[in-house]
Amino acid sequence: MKLHGAEIEKTIAAEETGQPFRVGPAYFERLRAAAEARGTFVEVHHGDLDPKGCIGVMSSDLGEQGLDNGYGLLETALPPLPTLDVLYERQLLDLNTVQEALAAEGASTLNMAIHPLGRRDFDSYREQVAPKGIYRYIWYRGWDHTSGMDGRSQNSPSTSVDVDEAAMAVSVVIGAGAAFIGLCANSPFEEGRVSGAKETRLLMWERMFGGSRAKSDLEKAKFPTQPFQSLGDYFHWMFGPGTNMHFAHASSTQDYRGIGASLIIVEGNPGLLEFLSRAEWRGYRFDDLMTNFPPRETVRVAPSLRHLELLQWAQFTGARVRFQLDRHEEIPAAEFAAACRGDGSRDVEKMLAPYVKAMWIEGRDPGANFPDRELLDIDEQAARSIIIAPSALQAGLLRNLSAASQFLHSHDWNDLAALRAAAIRDGLDGRVGNLSVRAFTERILEIAAQGLLRAEHKFLAYFEYVLRTGKNGADRQLAWLDRYHSGSLSGLPELVKSRVAVPASVK
Repeated sequence: MKLHGAEIEKTIAAEETGQPFRVGPAYFERLRAAAEARGTFVEVHHGDLDPKGCIGVMSSDLGEQGLDNGYGLLETALPPLPTLDVLYERQLLDLNTVQEALAAEGASTLNMAIHPLGRRDFDSYREQVAPKGIYRYIWYRGWDHTSGMDGRSQNSPSTSVDVDEAAMAVSVVIGAGAAFIGLCANSPFEEGRVSGAKETRLLMWERMFGGSRAKSDLEKAKFPTQPFQSLGDYFHWMFGPGTNMHFAHASSTQDYRGIGASLIIVEGNPGLLEFLSRAEWRGYRFDDLMTNFPPRETVRVAPSLRHLELLQWAQFTGARVRFQLDRHEEIPAAEFAAACRGDGSRDVEKMLAPYVKAMWIEGRDPGANFPDRELLDIDEQAARSIIIAPSALQAGLLRNLSAASQFLHSHDWNDLAALRAAAIRDGLDGRVGNLSVRAFTERILEIAAQGLLRAEHKFLAYFEYVLRTGKNGADRQLAWLDRYHSGSLSGLPELVKSRVAVPASVK
C-alpha cells in the first residue's frame, strides 16, 4: 500500500500589525491541550540546548507540530497515511489547531512562503533561532544559518515508493521541479523589497552554503547533472568522491537534530562512501572540539549503514530519497560503498531490499500555500485544495511513473535544470528557448491526473486555477500591491494582513 505524508511549514505574523511573530510557551501549551482533547497526545519535544523549553508537540494523528529553524517558522511533520483523502483531513486539522493556538496570541499563519518584512541579520537570528544543537554544528561547517530566518516555508510532500523504483521516482520529482515551482511560487518579496524572483525562497542556498568547509554542499543543493538510473547512482552523487560527510554518531539514534554529546567529527573529513569502506575510523567529540579544546579523548567509530540512514538528509536539491532500514549491522558497509559506483548498476537495490522498512520520496520544491480570504472569494474549490495539491501532484506522477519519466526524458536534462531556474525567477512566465514553464507544467499536470483516481482529481483544483488564470501566489501578491498601493512597498504590512490563512472545512 502506498502511503502519503507531508511536512508543512508555516510563515507567521502578528495579525494587527503584519510584522513577524515569535511563538512562546503558551502556543505549545495550547497545542498540547488540543491533542489531549482529541485523545491523541503522545509527548512534548524539548530543544537539546534548552531542555526545559518546549519546541514541539507530538500526537498520534498529527505527528509533530513544532518549529523549523526558529520561533517564527512553524513546521508540522505529519505521519504516513493510507490515502490522499486522509492526508487532506489531517492537513486541515493541523491548520485549524495551529490557527486556534496562534489566534489566542494575536497571530496567524500566512499564505506566503517568505515574510516580506522578515530580516536575516544576526540580531534577528539570535532572537528567532530554535535551541537545537545541530545548529552549532551547522555554523562549524561554515553554513550561514541566517539565510532562512525570514520565514522561508515549504510544503513538502512524501510519497512511499518501492526500492526498485526509487531512483526513477526521485529523478522524476527533481526533473518536474519547474512545474512544482511555477504552480507553488509564493515569495516575490524579501527583507522589505521586491526580490525580482517569484520564488525567492529557493535562492537561499548560495548564501547558506557559499562559505561551507565542504564545497560539495552547495553543489548538492543544485539540480544534479543527470537523472539517476539506480540508487547506486544517487548515493554516488550524494556521498561519493569530492564530498565530505557531516558527522558520525556515538549512539544508535537516527535523530540528527538532538545531537547532545554524541556527535563525532571523523578524522580526515572523508566522504561517507569512503568512510563506509573502512572497518574503523578515529574521531573527536564535537562538544570537546567546541568547549573543551584540545579534545579530551579520541573516539573509535565502526562504520555501518546506520550512518547512511543518519545522513540521508544531507542534500538540498528538489527531492530526496528517504528511508528506514532494519538490521543495519547485517548489511556489509564496505560492500555497500563499493556497490555505489555511479554506473547504473542495480546492486544497491538488491542489497538493501531485504532490509528496507520504508522508503519514500520527499519533494522539496513546492512553496507553502494556504487558503486566504481573497482566494476563497475567487475560487472556493481552488482554496480548499491548496494545501493538498503538491501531495496530489507528486502522488499522481509517481503512480504514473513510466509516463512521467518518458516525458522528462524527451527533454534535454540540462534544459530542465534551466527551466527550473526560470520558474524560480519568472514563475509560469519562465522560458528556456522554445520551452515554456507553462506548457511544461500543463503536461506534467496531465500526466499526474492520469495517475490519480477520479475522486482524487479535486485535489488538483488549485493548480488548475493557477494554470487557468496564469497567476500563482507570488503573482497575486504583486497584483494586490499594485492594485491597492500602486506597487509601493509601504503597503507590505497591509499585504501581509491580507494573506492571513483562513482554514477551510472538509467538504
